[in-house]
Amino acid sequence: MTEITDFLLTSLLNHGALVLGSTLFLAALGVPLPATMLVVATGAFSRQGVMSLQVAASVAVAAAVAGDACSYLLGRLVGERLTSRWKGSKAWRMADQQFERWGIWSVFLSRFLFTPIALPVNLMAGSTMFPWHRFLFAVVVGEVIWVLLYGGLGLLFAESWELLSQMASDLSGLLMGVLLLGVGAYVLFRRR
Repeated sequence: MTEITDFLLTSLLNHGALVLGSTLFLAALGVPLPATMLVVATGAFSRQGVMSLQVAASVAVAAAVAGDACSYLLGRLVGERLTSRWKGSKAWRMADQQFERWGIWSVFLSRFLFTPIALPVNLMAGSTMFPWHRFLFAVVVGEVIWVLLYGGLGLLFAESWELLSQMASDLSGLLMGVLLLGVGAYVLFRRR
């Protein structure tokens, strides 16, 4: 494990919900922190009686949703200025239409399945003025699933949570590769 991971795990044991919440909030804002690993570890620590399961789950969901909401608002505030020169282009209009059509699914699935693209999806949602209530609904449902899925796995397999965390990370990378391959094949097919 890396030094930052060791530091976060030690801090999680010593300070519990404060470290969990602040780490998940910062990770949702794009700071490269091992958020999923921390959720798995929290599930394992809860089973061992080190942390309260209900408090940890509540803090995890609230912090992740708050971070996602802030990155959406950042996309809405800054994205308007950054994308103003592209908004009239055909490519931007197509992207905007596609996000309007599939945006809620993009937001929902990037919370727990395609987590590496969560921040760009949040920024895109904000910059395209995707409806706040639809964004928030997808974020809350997706983050609850993420916490229940990975925290629950940590809870069930507390003795081997480190291996489980590594497998979750590998699976996330594999899913991103498959997604990118699929998008590339789709674009290639559409061009021909």
